[in-house]
Amino acid sequence: MFTQKYTQSLMAKFSKIDTKDIADKGLRNKATKLLGKQAGFTLLELLVVVAILAAIAGTASIALQDTDARASAAAHVTMMDELNKGIRTFRVLNKNTLPTNFDSLISTTATDGIAGAQRLAVTAIEDIALIDLSVDAAEILNAGGINSLRYAHADGASNPDGAGDCSDIEALIASRNNAVVAGNVFLSPEANGCGYSASLEDTDTTNDVYDFTPTKIAIWTGGYERVMGSAGEGFDNDTFTTDGAALVGAVAKAPVLMAVGLGPSSNLFNANDLGGMTTVPVYRHVSSTQYNRFVALFNIGTVVDATTWAANDQVSLTAIVDGAGDTKEEELGEWDGTRNTI
Repeated sequence: MFTQKYTQSLMAKFSKIDTKDIADKGLRNKATKLLGKQAGFTLLELLVVVAILAAIAGTASIALQDTDARASAAAHVTMMDELNKGIRTFRVLNKNTLPTNFDSLISTTATDGIAGAQRLAVTAIEDIALIDLSVDAAEILNAGGINSLRYAHADGASNPDGAGDCSDIEALIASRNNAVVAGNVFLSPEANGCGYSASLEDTDTTNDVYDFTPTKIAIWTGGYERVMGSAGEGFDNDTFTTDGAALVGAVAKAPVLMAVGLGPSSNLFNANDLGGMTTVPVYRHVSSTQYNRFVALFNIGTVVDATTWAANDQVSLTAIVDGAGDTKEEELGEWDGTRNTI
């Protein structure tokens, strides 16, 4: 049996043969074919291989299209479930007391205080509107454990990280000269945010009247069947609008759902508290300058007529939506490909 070295030596000698010198025609043809094979692939053979590889790559690209986005959607669905369970567990473990100090999703001016509140520019959710928090609603929130909300300054006085002010929050987040990020904008300036805490507690307990500093809240206007699982009262096709202070058009018996961001300031994420979660989830399907936390919807009241609403007997959690206002089912649509990813 030939050794590899001897075989290579023979092949080298054979490749130097001039087939024209072979007298026998049959042997000359065989030698010509053998030398052709030793020369490598033909151009046609190479083109066929390249075409096959291109077809395989194209099939793989289609199969893996939006894989990252769908993986994120699956993670978001899990986070929404965990937040829902986390809030409900916290309430059970803390004797029917909800977590507090949620992000209000609202910014305020220095001169007007809370009375001059505007919807925060960096909020990605479109299905929210501002409304004045009634005294009765503030009382049931406080009784349920939600005794404060976080608001963001929108003025030049607050100066986080010593590198800019909060008069243009979006520009502040976009800047590379500070440590402000969208998810932490409701933290205090000392913690590289623009936020402060507004109390909902009774400021004068010496009388029977519930006194608190007037404030505004964000309410959900995105339809109730989406978040409550059934049509009930207040259908998606009906208008639910405010003028920034009071209802302008609403359907009687529709629920009033307060929207709050689940940011790091809330004691829901204080691991030292009973039932506290250890991680503040981030929602990644928004731009870098938009609020990237999840949002909780709390049922705090019921519409009486088109322009009036009344507080419920107690506050209750209705649903968790993502930072763009999508429900769990809508995020599932992104995961299984039945809905375009963001």
